Amino acid sequence: MTKIIELRPNKSLLNTNFEKYQFCTENIPIEIEKKLVNEVFHLEANTTRESWLEARLFALHNHLFVNPFDSSCWFVDNTGIVWQFINGNLKKIHTLKTVDKSHICTKYNPSIGFTNKNITVISNGSKNLEILINNENEEKEFFHFEDIESGIILDCQQMNDSNLMIISIYSVVEIEGKVHSRLTLLTYSYEKNESSSSSLTLYRTQILKVKGTVDYLYIEDNGNYFHTASQDPIVFEYDSLNPIKIVEKNSNDTSIMGIKIPKYCWSQNDDSVTVWLKIVEKCKNISPQIDVKPTQISVSMKDVVLIQGETQHKLESDLTTWKIKDDTLEIEFIKSESGLMWSELLKGDTGGEFLPNESLAAEIHSRLAHLCSDQPERVEQPALGFNSEQLEECDLEGRENVLQRVNMNTHSTSNLSMLGSSNCILFTQKIKSGQMLCFRHDHDGCIWTTKQSDNENWELEHIWTFPAFGYVEASKTNKKFCVSPSEISDASFIAIVEHTRHVFIYKKPENNAVVGKQYIIDFGNKTILGAAWINKYLIVLTKDMLYCLRIY
Repeated sequence: MTKIIELRPNKSLLNTNFEKYQFCTENIPIEIEKKLVNEVFHLEANTTRESWLEARLFALHNHLFVNPFDSSCWFVDNTGIVWQFINGNLKKIHTLKTVDKSHICTKYNPSIGFTNKNITVISNGSKNLEILINNENEEKEFFHFEDIESGIILDCQQMNDSNLMIISIYSVVEIEGKVHSRLTLLTYSYEKNESSSSSLTLYRTQILKVKGTVDYLYIEDNGNYFHTASQDPIVFEYDSLNPIKIVEKNSNDTSIMGIKIPKYCWSQNDDSVTVWLKIVEKCKNISPQIDVKPTQISVSMKDVVLIQGETQHKLESDLTTWKIKDDTLEIEFIKSESGLMWSELLKGDTGGEFLPNESLAAEIHSRLAHLCSDQPERVEQPALGFNSEQLEECDLEGRENVLQRVNMNTHSTSNLSMLGSSNCILFTQKIKSGQMLCFRHDHDGCIWTTKQSDNENWELEHIWTFPAFGYVEASKTNKKFCVSPSEISDASFIAIVEHTRHVFIYKKPENNAVVGKQYIIDFGNKTILGAAWINKYLIVLTKDMLYCLRIY
């Protein structure tokens, strides 16, 4: 049974006195400036990719990949050479066996994942996967696989005390005329032979789909669970080792071709919960009887009870409104606690269906369009600090997300948290053990780390808070991505990187400080392709230059 998780920040880590980030004139020096041998491999979205899922994927792609196990960052250049930046030096690591230098056949930008300090996984953006392994004798082994699902590597993980390794690949596909996100999980078995060459063979393939976006995916090193944040629940389509169970229709359920028909549908925003109920034929032209108590609701028409039960959280019983359109009754309930996102409408009731709000998909697509162009529409932004009294036009209202922990063997969700527009994901970062996530909570940016478990007792820990960062991040309409140090001990800065010109750096203020520091770095007209944080250094990548800035 799915356990519901409520992300409640640690109140002792919140700063209610904070007012603004103040622009700081202190100079941030560029300690290292390197001219690249070849330009960065950079693929733009073409005219055939019209969905906002694809526009988002290309617009927000970070071409720098952090290896949290050795404090280095990697990228791929136009000729297929894989470079590592470590200890102030650029080092040639590998040349991709198959790379389309003309970009004609390549579907996605190259991506790199790290299981540990010894195993690196590289996708060339097409159907090729290359795996580099440093063994105990410091010898390098190379494995090349073809006819792999084209896409972006989200995560890769080596299983504890096992020769198995799992790689997750994200792609955008069209299914029955609609665009979906696809997740492909590939499990490989590594055999080290003393007398002959080592082998790496495909052991298991799993394919999943999601209707909306996927913000991140992290595979636990127990090999049994992964967790992800997406705009819709994960659905398994295929498992080569453990076939997917198909729900068959029977006389006792309300399903059509194995698809359950919900008794009601519901959605929410920061202030209200909206419920849609189907009106049966004999109740048409009859007004509903709606009884609302702080934690109880009952809706009936004539002698038919449409919905009844105990609500998860409190409601304002006197502020309920309703209307009937065609054969649907729509009721809006007002929350007592504004900003608190509900994970279920009625306690223990599984008969309803939650509907994420996707009405702003077209608007998001248009906002991302200029980030996918070599000649973007320039949006000049004043170098000012944030004032919490100013409400920025910044919130993509209705961006609902689902945080899931999924059992890979039973194909079921073990843990679930409904994320609303008030606590959407601001950025993610893989760390040595687990994942670091920054959620927006009201005005703030709360940083959490994920815990691992061999059972359903899964937890997230709130470790840092950047006050007012939720509004700050959303106000940057030209924002490409956010980055922060992968070492938790160094996570006292966050950088917002724009598509071109500006990098905004915010220092976490001291406890109960009223004002925080904001730094602005101007790269002129250069297009920024990647950014990474290594210890106290911010690394910025353009198409032909790499900059290393020391952040004090």
